[in-house]
Amino acid sequence: METQSTRLHYIDWLRVLAFTLLFVFHAWRPFDHFGWHIKNAVQSNFFDYLTLFVHGWRMDLIFLVSGVGTWFAMHSRKSLFLSDRLKRLIVPFIFGIILIIPPQKYLEGISFHGYEGSFFDFLKDWPGIAFSNNFGASVLLWFGHLGAHIYYLPYLFVMTIPVVFLYKWLKKVNFSITWLNKVILTPWGLFLLVVPMLVSRYALKPLFPFYTDWADFFTYLWMFVYGFVFIRNPKFVDLVKRQMWLFLNLGILGSVLLLYFVSASPENMQLNSNPGYSLIHLYLSFLAVMISFSWVMFFVALSAKRLNFKHPVLLSFNNAILPVYILHQTLIIVFGYYVIKWNMAIGLKFAIIATVAISTSIIMYLFIKKVNVLRVLFGMKRVGGTDGYQSIKK
Repeated sequence: METQSTRLHYIDWLRVLAFTLLFVFHAWRPFDHFGWHIKNAVQSNFFDYLTLFVHGWRMDLIFLVSGVGTWFAMHSRKSLFLSDRLKRLIVPFIFGIILIIPPQKYLEGISFHGYEGSFFDFLKDWPGIAFSNNFGASVLLWFGHLGAHIYYLPYLFVMTIPVVFLYKWLKKVNFSITWLNKVILTPWGLFLLVVPMLVSRYALKPLFPFYTDWADFFTYLWMFVYGFVFIRNPKFVDLVKRQMWLFLNLGILGSVLLLYFVSASPENMQLNSNPGYSLIHLYLSFLAVMISFSWVMFFVALSAKRLNFKHPVLLSFNNAILPVYILHQTLIIVFGYYVIKWNMAIGLKFAIIATVAISTSIIMYLFIKKVNVLRVLFGMKRVGGTDGYQSIKK
């Protein structure tokens, strides 16, 4: 077992890379054929395939890393943990839906819903527009509707509540000798972790087909729990590293099979996104969870092998992630709304949007981190406290 002072630097790097990919992912969304806030006049099949491929595991990776961080945050903050989560997750979410998200919705309204007023008119109309949707008691859909991309923040808070009790139980038992751990740490035992994901997706997707509803929540929740429980265990990580190439091959095979199926016809795409209970749905659910699990485990193995080192910029990068995450999509949409009107190649438009939006997010973060009020609103701790995200330690 590693000592308490040993840093899990590869988790820090994995977190940075996972969110960086998310930022770039959103920058190419104007150019695929799937629904989004703004759209280029011409879309690209290349970006369609890229979206389908990356969407299969991007948030699973983020929630796994979030699970690891949650364990260590609970361990260090103890009784202050839940109040910290409220400050770090719910405060920026509420701030975001009031001031960060409306520009996205305004430009979406102009682009697709015939809105003709000014932005200030929209701000007056926004509460009525926002609550005109009939999601009923589906709290998770409200998170996505009101918060757009920052739905992740309340999602993470909701996931944290049950694992508080899991944390208390794990602290009471010697988890390293339980039967579950013994089974998981066999060569093929890792794949038992796919079973709860498969059951959740198969059972819930026909009932809750929309993105960010309960089917997605429980699929992500399992990855969050696996990060919370297993990634701290060096034996688990060693086993994942030994099977790195197996995970890569399974990820490639699963992604190719899924892309081939959904690209064959619009009907197949519909079966994947809005299924009924059937053998095809079981097959697609199995593919989906194997894709997400295999790619996530591959990246865990790769980062544990290649990225377990300290670098002077690592802590700074991790501190910047949450503010840049909150800002980036609004800036992508605001800049992108004008860039997509330019007469130039799609690839160049994408490069301009990604570069300008992410650079502007970083510049804004450099200002935010100097002002205590803004630090709190963007989920950072006040100057004088422990700054931002700490390197995860064993």
